[in-house]
Amino acid sequence: MSRQRMNRYPKPLLSVEETAILLGETRSTLYRAVKARTIPLPAIWISERFRIHRARCTVLVARLGIRLT
Repeated sequence: MSRQRMNRYPKPLLSVEETAILLGETRSTLYRAVKARTIPLPAIWISERFRIHRARCTVLVARLGIRLT
């Protein structure tokens, strides 16, 4: 999913793939960080998949100074 499409249709919870796009990381790196609890984003386990709060991700992106285009 493209970053532009994600911004047009905001969802309260993001998949690991969507979060990785926002953070500029690979999906694999983000999965490892979530499982190791080394990323300051709480992950929720829903129907065998991780979900991450969009609002918390947005705060982290702002704190890290990542530009969203």
